[in-house]
Amino acid sequence: MVRGMRDSFLSFRFLRTPKRASHLRLWFSAMGLAALVALTAVAQTPPGPPRDAPSEAPPVEPRLATPPVVDPVPITSAMSLVHVGSNDTFAITQEGHQAAELLYKALTEGNAEAAKEAIGIYDIIIPRENYGGEYTALQWFARYLISPEEEKKGFLTDPFVKEFFRFYGDDDFAVLKEYLKRKYRVAVIGDEETKAGQERNIILEDTILFNNPRREEWEKTSELMKLLKLEKGQTIADVGSGPGYFSFRFSKLVGDTGRVYAIDMMGAHLSYIERVKNALGITNVEPINTDGTTLGLGDKQVDAVFLCSLYHNIYAMSTKPERDKFVDSIRKALKDDGTLYLVDNGLVEPGVLPYHGPYVAKELLIGQLTYYGYQLIEQHQYIPQRYLLVFKKGTRAVPLPAIGKPVAAKPSWEANSGLGFPP
Repeated sequence: MVRGMRDSFLSFRFLRTPKRASHLRLWFSAMGLAALVALTAVAQTPPGPPRDAPSEAPPVEPRLATPPVVDPVPITSAMSLVHVGSNDTFAITQEGHQAAELLYKALTEGNAEAAKEAIGIYDIIIPRENYGGEYTALQWFARYLISPEEEKKGFLTDPFVKEFFRFYGDDDFAVLKEYLKRKYRVAVIGDEETKAGQERNIILEDTILFNNPRREEWEKTSELMKLLKLEKGQTIADVGSGPGYFSFRFSKLVGDTGRVYAIDMMGAHLSYIERVKNALGITNVEPINTDGTTLGLGDKQVDAVFLCSLYHNIYAMSTKPERDKFVDSIRKALKDDGTLYLVDNGLVEPGVLPYHGPYVAKELLIGQLTYYGYQLIEQHQYIPQRYLLVFKKGTRAVPLPAIGKPVAAKPSWEANSGLGFPP
């Protein structure tokens, strides 16, 4: 369901092919610009008729309330406002392929020198081309291989990291070897071009990106968790949970009396969560499989809904009816005082970081969710490429007025609220 840093819910897997991705990049760029123009016009257009309206035009009915003003997106470079690209799968460069071949050699031949050489290559390419990607996890495995036995124990002190290691490292690193074959084609399996083979590669890549033992280094997950106001006994929906990176962290925050719904489209991710639950005796995490059109909670309600590196897909890749249905399912799932937490990747000025995955300008999300009736109460930029938006639940959408045309008077409760939904 979301990916590492997207984490794979409405991820539209068919867009992974480079040909389709390249066709869509131009389309998304154009759509982002169109959205900017629309938002800027809404923010800046004064009420009343157009300037060139005839003098005999009928009087405009007074406006009792105005929709929320949405800040225009600051344009400081030629970057697109939305980038989905190949949907989070990282490109394979020549040096990345070379490092993977060396790691595979170290795994299959017990060649420590190959592992050391792979580590050296990763040292060079991680800060240059794959910030927050899988290279740090693959380098972690290479470092494990060359460490003395006593030091290896230190790699596995975290129980969740230990389960990650078991997934890839059991049976003489069988799954890690499989992933290197599938992603980097270091050896032939035979089903690489089939649907089943490609889906298997997606699952393995997702799990590395999500549960990377070094994710804290780049994401500062601990800083993000401090910004979430979760309490013991609360319920939270982790939408696009993948293999449970955040779900198990939420489990600790809400405690035994709370509950975490780990929601994903990918059954393999939910099976991973079940395996970890059983291994560690965790009882307050409930995996939920959904088709992605809704949260899949039915009549259940929660105190909070959390999406990480997912809403850029909903914003840029959903049709309006699809998005309406999904966003409405969030509203229905939230309790009256419920909170929506959106974490996503933002624009980063050229030269600050290498490629860091799909992104969307936060102003676009704020504007869209405002008009869906949600109220922004907090926003945080806790690392250069990641922001957190905190919304409170609304009860109805605020209609977007036609630009340059009079806005009809609203019922008194809307006028008094100033946000288009009852206080």
